[in-house]
Amino acid sequence: MKDKTPVKIKDFAWNKTGEMYVLLDKDKNKTYSLDPISFLVYIQCDGKTCIEEIVDVFSVNGNRDIVKAAIIGILHKLKTQGLIKLV
Repeated sequence: MKDKTPVKIKDFAWNKTGEMYVLLDKDKNKTYSLDPISFLVYIQCDGKTCIEEIVDVFSVNGNRDIVKAAIIGILHKLKTQGLIKLV
């Protein structure tokens, strides 16, 4: 997974509801709820930004390994939900 680049399956309409971000798939009339960190990771999935670069965005003060594990977990969740693919 680490050598892959995440890309959104498609651009969903979204809005913030309370502390959650809700993505709307109008074609399937389905919604997906994301916590703020997952949403920020999802936004980075542009097909140009690799996983290592996403980790760099969130890493501070030597916590890179912990952040990388969390990002990989979030990307796995987004992929399982059908929101992204890895290319």
